[in-house]
Amino acid sequence: MFAVACTRSYIPAGSSEPRELTDFIPCVAWGNLAENCGNNLSKGSRVFVQGRISVRSYETQDGQKRYRTEVVCDFVAQTMGSEHQQAAPAPRASAPQPKPAAPGTGFDSMGSSTDEEIPF
Repeated sequence: MFAVACTRSYIPAGSSEPRELTDFIPCVAWGNLAENCGNNLSKGSRVFVQGRISVRSYETQDGQKRYRTEVVCDFVAQTMGSEHQQAAPAPRASAPQPKPAAPGTGFDSMGSSTDEEIPF
């Protein structure tokens, strides 16, 4: 079991200073995937996690019912960099401009009439 930290920035109402909020998402891996995660991941590793959300309940020793939401991992991959490194944005000047679509392609075959009723 490990946790993935997800940090997002926001600007609170009435403020001009950005703040960060971090959620720690519990993740569970089993079998070879768990072994690989234990051998190859460390605190601060950037990861891509794919899986399903699982909600389970349990009862504490004093009889209270608790719920736990976690990601049951199907796939985990380490990505480039660490938590303190961010990819630099691509320069805009070097990006090629997309060519406009040729007339008569795409959804033009559906017609342009707005007088007809919706077919469903």
